[in-house]
Amino acid sequence: MSQRAHSQILLKGSAFFLAIGAAFVWAEKIEAVPKKVPPTVEEIKAGKMLFVKATCWGCHPHGDNSLNGDKPLKGPRFAKKYQSDEELMATIRRGSVTRGMPPFPPEKLSEKDLKQIVVFIRSLTCSVKP
Repeated sequence: MSQRAHSQILLKGSAFFLAIGAAFVWAEKIEAVPKKVPPTVEEIKAGKMLFVKATCWGCHPHGDNSLNGDKPLKGPRFAKKYQSDEELMATIRRGSVTRGMPPFPPEKLSEKDLKQIVVFIRSLTCSVKP
């Protein structure tokens, strides 16, 4: 076997083992990403109670929207618009004066309560119901 052929075999073998090693490292990183656990019925109910207490229910009964009927807080269109909880929380914090929604700053709604409300809102689109 020529020196060149031998070098090519070594290179291919090295590339193979590097690829296998990279796959294991990548798999470990995937395992390290925490999996999102679906909320419990109790968490959804707690979020619903806070949703009512914060006066959200007055304009959004059952996740509908009495002021802007074409913009309910549920369904695929809503889920697509607010893909992350952070986006949804920012919108709730900011409010929408033009749409009639007051802002809910931390003085009105704690971070913990806001997160629980988001759990309830998300439940309106998914299969878990309170």
